Amino acid sequence: MATTAIQQNRYPFNHPVPSGDLRIGTAFTGEPVLLDSTQLTKHLLAIGQSGSGKTTFFYNLMRQLRTPWWSFDLKQDYRHLLQHDPDLLVLPWTQLKFNPLKPPPNTSPRRWIQLFSEIFGHATDLLSGSKNYLIKQLTTLYKLYGLFDDVSPPFPSLHELQRLIEENPVNYVRKTSNYRDTVLNRLEAINLAAGTIFDCSTGHNIIELLKRNVVFELDGLNRDIQNFLMETLLAYVYEYRLNQDHRNQGLKHVFFLDEAKQVFSVYKERQDAAGIPEIDRLTAKMREFGESLVVADQEASKLTDSIKANTHTKLLLPTGSQKEQSAITQSIDLTHRQKQFLQQLSTGQAILQTGDQEPIPVDLDRYQLDKNISDRELEKLQTPHWNQLSHQPRDTTPRFNEAILNQPSQEKQIPDDPQPEIDLSDNADRLLKDIIENPFQPLTERYQQFSSTYKGNQAKTELVEQSLVAERRVKNGENRKLLELTDKGRSYAEKQLGLDVEHQGRGGIVHRYWQHRIKDRFEEAGWDAFIEKFDADVYVNMGNTELAVEVAMGDNPREIEHVEKHLDRGFQAWIVCRSKQIQQILQEKTTKQGLDVKSVSFRLFCEMF
Repeated sequence: MATTAIQQNRYPFNHPVPSGDLRIGTAFTGEPVLLDSTQLTKHLLAIGQSGSGKTTFFYNLMRQLRTPWWSFDLKQDYRHLLQHDPDLLVLPWTQLKFNPLKPPPNTSPRRWIQLFSEIFGHATDLLSGSKNYLIKQLTTLYKLYGLFDDVSPPFPSLHELQRLIEENPVNYVRKTSNYRDTVLNRLEAINLAAGTIFDCSTGHNIIELLKRNVVFELDGLNRDIQNFLMETLLAYVYEYRLNQDHRNQGLKHVFFLDEAKQVFSVYKERQDAAGIPEIDRLTAKMREFGESLVVADQEASKLTDSIKANTHTKLLLPTGSQKEQSAITQSIDLTHRQKQFLQQLSTGQAILQTGDQEPIPVDLDRYQLDKNISDRELEKLQTPHWNQLSHQPRDTTPRFNEAILNQPSQEKQIPDDPQPEIDLSDNADRLLKDIIENPFQPLTERYQQFSSTYKGNQAKTELVEQSLVAERRVKNGENRKLLELTDKGRSYAEKQLGLDVEHQGRGGIVHRYWQHRIKDRFEEAGWDAFIEKFDADVYVNMGNTELAVEVAMGDNPREIEHVEKHLDRGFQAWIVCRSKQIQQILQEKTTKQGLDVKSVSFRLFCEMF
């Protein structure tokens, strides 16, 4: 008995080891430690300081799970799993399309308005008055889209919601003006900073994404937008499961979230004026529908009481702080000696407790993974997957146009005058299709698809003579000839060939050519660049710096107006000019306008290329 007492003092844990189908490591007694995946529906919380092994623990669970999982990745940690799982979908926020105003299948618009308002309010720190104002505006917007009449899409986006509130009359005598300004401020910031995420009527098919492993990369997004996206997706999936009656069917899907305090913040939970966060309610209700939360954080003291109380399994890694250790040990039953043992853990070691079972120390399994997938390599690996994701662009309804945009209804269209039928050769049709698909290809390269240059030139001449295309020349050292669709050419391609003639960029073909050349140059330098984002010809995200580039083919005063808007947003601005003369004129106009010349740079095409 004396020997047993000594062993218990040195190792204050009993020997039973939990069983299951997910191996996480080895007990200090040498036995494998397993988790039962069915227990994950009751959620899991891992607490440990940076570098203690939380990410490695997540890797091991992800590799073994037989059910689909999503990871909300705030640090680009999980893209590297592509080395072991080529079917994994890694979706950076720049590629994501999601409309949070489109209710989940079979969810009534009125219910979704209530739930959306709670999520939006929690993510952006709105109090009850502002949330009530938001509900009223959403109800008006849904009416303008006929969503209470069971009509088919389009659905309004956050951009239409912002426009509706902007047009809402301000009454500064009544307190509602404060609510309006607060909600509008949050919406403007989200729509501005989120890039193209919400720029759609219908985003990616969330229900299809539930069937596969997905990493949502949110690094680089504003924290409020990160929280809003994560919480809305959680609520969307819960509503879908609820409406499909996926009750008590076992584990169906797992959410992984590091930095859990962003969503489960104790400070927001304690804001009495805001009410109980909707995410707290969802945490308790999701388990019934087979949705698991596996969350981790460094600071247990900053997590909600709800997430600590509603996680059936807890993994305690080295915390490095007595305060953080106390914050989590209050939610599990450890003896005084077991708490002392917890302080002696090293990296890769943890104490596991599932439900009311005895806690057990565990050496977590290692996971060998080289973190070497760059943005460029990710794009190379994932572009085929991204191209398979569809979405529907933003659209409006006649009622919205009349009420908000002050445009006449387009329901009654006056038929166009009949146009004479165009009869082209097969070679001309083939060349026209190539012009649409490859707008910036030099003319000499286009001719290579024909049996001879003569036949290619004959097809081009046919298109020009029919006024379907016009020849344009790129100078500034490039000296290439491009073919640009005319309005007549677009109409023919759409109506008689059934082709999609939408293009990216604005202005004529030469202007768009330089937009894409500049975008490519920044991407070659390792930056993220986009056409027509934030109303810039080219928007470049350099991490700590955001750059808006304007392509100046002439000395148009609008270039200065655009630059002024970019500077108001806090961007740096470049004006890339076709000639030295244009550059000098625009420099003078910039100075006269009183703009911050330190934030504006001028370049010439020939200097960049």
